Amino acid sequence: MRIYIREKTGRKFNIPVPLSIAGAACKIANFVFKRVDKHIDAQTKEILDCIDFNELAKSLRYLKGYKGLKLVEVRSQQGDEVTIIL
Repeated sequence: MRIYIREKTGRKFNIPVPLSIAGAACKIANFVFKRVDKHIDAQTKEILDCIDFNELAKSLRYLKGYKGLKLVEVRSQQGDEVTIIL
């Protein structure tokens, strides 16, 4: 997976993220959020409760067969861009 970030100033960032590491990060995030649940504010807790990190990790395994798939393409009104491609 590659994450491309382009700022309106012209600076560009390309971040390669292997899917196996992204999947492991999802599993670690699930473990960590369960442990620090009481220390998270209510708004953040509400958002994190909507995400099933174990299912997200499983989904990343299935996406390996779709190289080149564009998952996210966002452009802000200020001119910043973020693109995530498998």
